[in-house]
Order: sequence, then C-alpha cells, then structure tokens
Amino acid sequence: MPVRRRTNRRHAGEAEAWAGYMMSGFDFFDELSAIGLTEETAWPIAEATWRRIGQDVIAHIDRLHEGYYPPPRPFWAEEEFGPPSARKRLR
Repeated sequence: MPVRRRTNRRHAGEAEAWAGYMMSGFDFFDELSAIGLTEETAWPIAEATWRRIGQDVIAHIDRLHEGYYPPPRPFWAEEEFGPPSARKRLR
C-alpha cells in the first residue's frame, strides 16, 4: 500500500487566506492592519510566503475558477516576486 501523507494542520488554509492578496496586492478588508502589519512590514512577509506556498496559492486560484474564465496572469505576486519556488512541498 502507498504511504498516506498527513496534512500539516498548523498551515491548513494558508493558501486560501493569502490567495486574494497574492492576486491583487491589496488587502481589501484591512485584515493586515488589524494584526498590526503595514504595507512596509507586510512586503517581506508576503515575499517569503510566496516563495514558500506560491504553488499552492496558484493551485487554489485555479480550483476557484474551474468552469469560468481564468483570472489574468501574471498575478501581482508573480510580477513583484517572480515565480514561486519550484521545489515540491511535502504535504
């Protein structure tokens, strides 16, 4: 039997939470300011997060748009930070 990998519960939903910000570069609901982040302090965190889970964010956005027109590419994060890390993440 194949080995079943466990999902990391600590990071569950992380791609979904970051998807809107990574697509547009805006936090429309002021969620970042509610936790004390400003535009200047959020930038390095967003870049590190994009490098870490960028592939998962793209996969989540693709799942959201199945059956509809795909969103315009490149996303904001792709323009600002380049392509996400090419290495595969263990799930």
